[in-house]
Amino acid sequence: MADLTVSVPNLSSSAFSQLKGTTTRVGADGANADYRSFTVSKAGEYNFKVNDTFTNVEIRNDRNEVVTILKSQAEATDASARLGPGTYTATISQANRAAGARDYSLDISEKQNILVTGAGAMLKGTAQPPGNGDTGVQKHTFNVVQGGTFTANLTLPDTRWAMMDKDGKVVASSDSLKPDEQENFLQKPTYKLEPGQYSMVLVPPSKLKTPTDFQMSFVPRDPSLSETGTSQESAISKTLRERQARLQQWASEAKTTKTSA
Repeated sequence: MADLTVSVPNLSSSAFSQLKGTTTRVGADGANADYRSFTVSKAGEYNFKVNDTFTNVEIRNDRNEVVTILKSQAEATDASARLGPGTYTATISQANRAAGARDYSLDISEKQNILVTGAGAMLKGTAQPPGNGDTGVQKHTFNVVQGGTFTANLTLPDTRWAMMDKDGKVVASSDSLKPDEQENFLQKPTYKLEPGQYSMVLVPPSKLKTPTDFQMSFVPRDPSLSETGTSQESAISKTLRERQARLQQWASEAKTTKTSA
């Protein structure tokens, strides 16, 4: 059912892909629809995000088995699926049959499961400009195998992020007004992470105009270090600690608001 005039992307060759088109065809249920194909050459887990309201997406493998379904209502929605090598077909259809043909965009990104050891960890991603009901929010999974105290380096300015444990408790958060890597190492807030699985929500800046690559790293830090070289809390450390408490309160309140990546 794929349109042979449209290129077929290989998800394994890029961290981010976007399928765009118009629902000018007819789906099995009679709704306006479109069909798009993509391939996977290496098994992995992917995030699918439909950026349009009242739009349904059904993705099937080459055995015609459904691997994931998305149904957006008044806002963008997302789902994740683990895909093996093969060819897949996405059926994009309109929930509102009276709307006529509409443009759509379906974002597909690699879902990174980051492994955190005593040496830290690195997340690489691409921030997408918000628009068409899409907030640009990203979700990632961190698996901490060796706990410790870490600082965070984020190269994307004006970005908010929060990390939650499996019970939904916020354990780390920040809203960088400038890239974290430009701050003095001893002035950065520290985050204590115990072994376990964590989820991260990352909110790119609303003024972002083009897709932008970024890196986020967790760097091990001796919690006893300060600007004076002692374990006594300095004035700047006290200010940062209080700032961190406010950020954690924001993240705790914000995580209950449903936005989709």
